Amino acid sequence: MLTKRGIILCIFSIALIIYLMVAIALSHKMATDAPCNGVKISVTQNELSQFVTAEDIDHELGGIVASAKTMTASQINLKDIETRLNALSIIESVNCRRLANDEIAIDVDPMTPVARVFDNTGSYYINKAGKHLLASPRYQIDVPVVISENDSLPNVGSILPLLERIEENEVWSQLVSALKVDNTGDIFIIPSITGHVVNIGDGSDIDDKMKRLFAFYNQVLEVKGWNYYDTISVKFSNQVIGRIIPSKMRNKTPDYSDLEFEEEIDVEMISERDSVNFTDIKPKIL
Repeated sequence: MLTKRGIILCIFSIALIIYLMVAIALSHKMATDAPCNGVKISVTQNELSQFVTAEDIDHELGGIVASAKTMTASQINLKDIETRLNALSIIESVNCRRLANDEIAIDVDPMTPVARVFDNTGSYYINKAGKHLLASPRYQIDVPVVISENDSLPNVGSILPLLERIEENEVWSQLVSALKVDNTGDIFIIPSITGHVVNIGDGSDIDDKMKRLFAFYNQVLEVKGWNYYDTISVKFSNQVIGRIIPSKMRNKTPDYSDLEFEEEIDVEMISERDSVNFTDIKPKIL
């Protein structure tokens, strides 16, 4: 049986619950009816930011800066804005949010290209997610070049991490002039040192492959000569394979259809080094 004190506590609890429900409903109505206090568009600065301005974003959204003055903050669909802007090839990412003062903030990151791809369809930039941006004379961005013999770039999943790995290694970034992907999917390094290309297969085990390549550079090519091989392959584990340029073609512009001789260099004959100084390699980078 409830005591007088228990009855009072029960009535107080019910009253408190009713008060909270009314307060929440009123707060929600106030938030829904609150006029928009403006739209602020900010664009992160990078290589493409001069081509993605706040005015461009406002135009893409149908003049939202002006129209927002006649709207409530809740009428502006933040998710829809993000979806529309993320669909643009020149946009990397978008973050829209409603601030405490009922102002709408739209933060835009222009695309950050990590490579320029040349394939059978033309030329375009890609970002770290593989998003395409058609190349234009309006912007020329200094990024690694990838050449594909296909209508599209295969092995994107291995190409992009490989580019990042090369970029973060000062020695490797000096060596790599461009990457080429043939119609079988093999990745070739086109070195800054002219005279040969390097077949690395896919983008896996890159540390081991580059270690074998640099050891080969330091201890084999200095003996054989830098124009002795047309293609050096470190595609397979524990192997270095060189495709020989016939002597009659050395120091000439080769007819690559004649290159049919290969020899395998025993990787165990190449002494391992903890590190390789690229500046010791001759000829030096051109």
